[in-house]
Amino acid sequence: MRYLLLLLCSTFLMHASESDSVPRRIPKLDLESLSPDSFMVESNIVNMSAGWFPRVGTFRSIELSGSDGLIFLDGMFHQYSNVPGSAFGLSGLLFSDRNTYSIDDRITLQPFSSEESEDVQIEQEYSTRYLRTRFSIPELGMLLRIGLGIRFVNSMLFAEDNSKSYLNLQNTLSPLHELHVISLDETELMNHLSIEIPFYGASLDLLGQQSYSTYSFFGGINLNYVLESNLTHQSIIIQGRNEIRYPSGSNVLTLQKRSFLREIERIRMSVESGLGWEFGFGPLHFGFEGYVLMPLNSILKNHEWNTIFIGIRSSFGISF
Repeated sequence: MRYLLLLLCSTFLMHASESDSVPRRIPKLDLESLSPDSFMVESNIVNMSAGWFPRVGTFRSIELSGSDGLIFLDGMFHQYSNVPGSAFGLSGLLFSDRNTYSIDDRITLQPFSSEESEDVQIEQEYSTRYLRTRFSIPELGMLLRIGLGIRFVNSMLFAEDNSKSYLNLQNTLSPLHELHVISLDETELMNHLSIEIPFYGASLDLLGQQSYSTYSFFGGINLNYVLESNLTHQSIIIQGRNEIRYPSGSNVLTLQKRSFLREIERIRMSVESGLGWEFGFGPLHFGFEGYVLMPLNSILKNHEWNTIFIGIRSSFGISF
């Protein structure tokens, strides 16, 4: 009996040692398939996409958007702005956007006085206000944007005239420095078409409610039509205004006020590109964008005068 028990114990130990010597199979984990930058969750209740180039769900929104140039600048930069004075009925002058005098040098003074006038000072500026719709196209990973609005632009050119002299209080001739200012104040109907591609962020579709926060780049084209155009030409005495004035008694003389010059190109085209941040939560949508508008044609028909617009705009809207 003792020999039988010893035989059974030795057989059991032999099988135990054999099982321990066989390596166990460990399941493999593909770490490369796990990316911390992007992931996607889909179910009948929740759909989520996050990371690079997230997939935004289906939605449509109508938004009010506006821009007033840059924060500390007017946001207008002239290109090919050396315009001969003949374009405005003047000869011997060359107009450009370069101006060595500050706005204080152009302040209108009261007649025969050194006191400043209450007249509004003309400045270069622009602003836009328009409505747009945004349609998401999840199959293409982008959004289509269509807008219609109004743009207000006041473009300015300057030319110096140092060809004149005046008789000063010491009964001698002194140079008379005059600054000629052309101001073109226009109202344009603006049509906008562009595509928006989210390149980073997150999107969540929970029970049919779409929420997202994405960074996007966009590009498109604008077609503008000039509804109103008013040109103002002023001559300003810069040096010598304390000793000589125009017949009106002021240092500023308005030489021209004209509407719709024949030289004005009323149809304007430009391409647009930029970066933005868009946020949506349920039916609400809003965002901020930095953009650049590059002109495709000139303001004038017979002379090159282009303006580049750089600005920051905001938008707010609802789904429909």
